[in-house]
Amino acid sequence: MPDAARKRILLALLIVAVVPVGLIARFHGGPAWLRNSAGAVLYEVVWIAAAQFVWISARTHRLALAVLAATCAIELLQLSDAPWLWAARSTVPGRLLLGGNGGFDLMDFPLYGLGCALGYALCRPLRASP
Repeated sequence: MPDAARKRILLALLIVAVVPVGLIARFHGGPAWLRNSAGAVLYEVVWIAAAQFVWISARTHRLALAVLAATCAIELLQLSDAPWLWAARSTVPGRLLLGGNGGFDLMDFPLYGLGCALGYALCRPLRASP
């Protein structure tokens, strides 16, 4: 099996393992700070793994920085009360991707940084050689 195919399988397994853990962490019992923290960190890991899956030979640090920029932008969008954002966030997929209405939290930014560092550490070995 080619190296890229083997690494894509491992990235897919990583995503399949992290998504349920993130959903359980986000929606299961426990203190709100832990649910939010775990969800934010694991959200980054999944996006970096997905990006590395698509762009298998891309430099992982660039993907991690792009994911960090995108998720920080999404966090800033939570300050907006645009009707289309409210409509999107009223759906489960919209809420999972864009966050809750009025859910801006400055403390999410360091969690995104931590998640990107963890995502980088997990996905860097799974990058295929160019």
